[in-house]
Amino acid sequence: MNFLAHYYFDRSEDIYFNVGLILPDLSRNFCKGHLNLKQEFDNPVFDALKNGSLMHLQKDKIFHQSAFFIDVQKQISLLLNAEALWPRKWFLNHVLAEIMLDRVLMDEHPGLCENFYADLERADANVISDFLRVGGVVNHSLFPERYQKFIEHQFIFNYQHNEKLIIALSRLYLKVGIQYEWQKADEDLLNHHFVAILDIIAPKVEYLTKELKLK
Repeated sequence: MNFLAHYYFDRSEDIYFNVGLILPDLSRNFCKGHLNLKQEFDNPVFDALKNGSLMHLQKDKIFHQSAFFIDVQKQISLLLNAEALWPRKWFLNHVLAEIMLDRVLMDEHPGLCENFYADLERADANVISDFLRVGGVVNHSLFPERYQKFIEHQFIFNYQHNEKLIIALSRLYLKVGIQYEWQKADEDLLNHHFVAILDIIAPKVEYLTKELKLK
């Protein structure tokens, strides 16, 4: 799942638990580090960060095996694959299923994304960095500055705008090392099908909620 979906399905009143819900991804993106979650802490904030992180890993595993995710990817592939020119179509279908789920959640729950960023801003980035240090993330000192930029840029709101979403997808391809020059035909194809993808996902969110609570 992407950032906002983790927050939507599992958020609590504890802001550090909520940070933990996305921390494994932030640690990997900001510090290129794997977070060790096996140690025990005598610290309620560290416990909350750990528990949120463990929840993230558990729900990602369930999500990627869910009927929701499998079906949405299949439906996206039926819409796009025959005409798509970009490489690694399965990768884009995977990413679109997650990103467009976040977009549906924003559309259906006004204020959700604002609350997400507000919770992140209330947390102390230096405390989170210290947790990463204890968790074995070597480059933990990079975290506070990059965390603050993540909050300031609020890029998840870009998912609501087709042109910004397409730019984000092209940058993601570059980030993971897929060399491809995006063309106007790619933009036209995605723009033509974005509404259909949203219509595929929206009715299935309730069922996904049930799937995520089964295990």
